[in-house]
Amino acid sequence: MPPALLGTPGDNTTSNTQAANRVFWRQTVLPFVWRTAKALSAWLAPAYNALLQLRPDLDAVDALSMEREMVWARVEAATFLTVNEKCAAVGYESVGGGNVVS
Repeated sequence: MPPALLGTPGDNTTSNTQAANRVFWRQTVLPFVWRTAKALSAWLAPAYNALLQLRPDLDAVDALSMEREMVWARVEAATFLTVNEKCAAVGYESVGGGNVVS
C-alpha cells in the first residue's frame, strides 16, 4: 500500500496521491481482479460455454481515467493510423469501411 494512500505525513500532494492511487490499482488491485476473473471463468466455463471468459471493465475504474485520457489523446493525434487501427488501440472492434486513414 503506497504511504500517500494511508495518510502518513510527508509529501502527500494531490498529484502524489493520484499517482500512488494509480500504482496501487495497477500493482495490487488489478492482479487480484484478473486472477479472480480467470479462476471464475475456469469454474463457470463447463456449465455455460467452453469459451466463457470474464474480464474486468477497466473503463469503470476512476483511478485509471487519466491513463485512458492520455491513450485517447495519443490515438486521436496519430494521423497515420486507420480508423480500425485506432479502434483496436482503444479496445473496440473494427468497423466496416474503417481501413482508411482518418
